[in-house]
Amino acid sequence: MESKIIDMIFTFTVKEGKQKLYEEVMAEQIAIAKTETGTLVYDIFRKPDGSYCQHERYASEDACQEHNKNTALQLAEWFELTEISQIIALGPLSESFKEQFGVENYLLFVSANK
Repeated sequence: MESKIIDMIFTFTVKEGKQKLYEEVMAEQIAIAKTETGTLVYDIFRKPDGSYCQHERYASEDACQEHNKNTALQLAEWFELTEISQIIALGPLSESFKEQFGVENYLLFVSANK
């Protein structure tokens, strides 16, 4: 049976002078993500140069869409506060999802997961 799990990976920087607001918005978003059963991973990594990589894992595309609905206000603010370098989606996604987010989509080729 094919996995429905999808991973979203964002690389970005926070716009000049927006760091404090970004951290406030992310605190809200993290609090919401912790309550969602379909949100499996929600990690944000920061490099010494101040750039970020955000990794989100969802049980399915529907779970990702539910998260986006639950965090619509924060998501809109996030897009205003950041400069996105790249968005990558891993796993099975509908064409409408790919178009909606303009993501580069990779499908599983081989795996050795346990």
